[in-house]
Amino acid sequence: MNQYITQLSNVHLTTQLHDAFVDDLFIEEPNAHKTYHQLKDVKDLTWETSKLKYDFKRQTEISSERNEKFKLKLIYSNPNSSVSTVPSEISSYTTSEYFPSCSSINQLILSHPIFKEAIQQITVSQHAENDELFGIAAAILGAWNSVEQESVSLQQILDIVHSIGKGYVNIKTYPNVEISEKCKILLNQFGISFLEKGTTVYWSYHNMNGEVVWTSEIEQNLQKANPANIWDLMELLS
Repeated sequence: MNQYITQLSNVHLTTQLHDAFVDDLFIEEPNAHKTYHQLKDVKDLTWETSKLKYDFKRQTEISSERNEKFKLKLIYSNPNSSVSTVPSEISSYTTSEYFPSCSSINQLILSHPIFKEAIQQITVSQHAENDELFGIAAAILGAWNSVEQESVSLQQILDIVHSIGKGYVNIKTYPNVEISEKCKILLNQFGISFLEKGTTVYWSYHNMNGEVVWTSEIEQNLQKANPANIWDLMELLS
């Protein structure tokens, strides 16, 4: 997702294609490149299982006849599976990739560094804690499960995440909050450094730092309290 952060409306996802042999997940990218995925959570999977190799061969033929720019991917859940090696007759357009099967999205983040890094890359914070990553991943999954999964753009998914996750998740695509001039003067008065990124204001004071989801309520509380010292201000920002 991070590589298309400025083209989210032009990346579309579909599940269970009706006219394909490799059909579990289809992704169409901004340059019209198409990626067909087959997802297999099978312990003893081989390329001969359920005509798997045949399906990839037929999809290659069909996509080639259509002059598509395409690639095929087999996603498998057994790290020791023999399908990690792709048969030569389909290797021109086919790759296989390990992706574990986990009981929860949280477990997946904890056990699969590649997935964790992918979520980390779309967060505003450079050093997001696991709890924040859990929240973002769960919100994206919830948004995906809430729509008809046919030609859904990444922008549609993130718009849903934004609407249901306000105050809980902070993603690069969110517009930056704006601190009012009155509150900026107040923060500057006490020597607080601050940065507005997405829904959150990140602040620092000497060797202390923190973050706060910036809302109109925060603005009102700061202006109403008009703190007399740095400690009262920090309490309002905590």
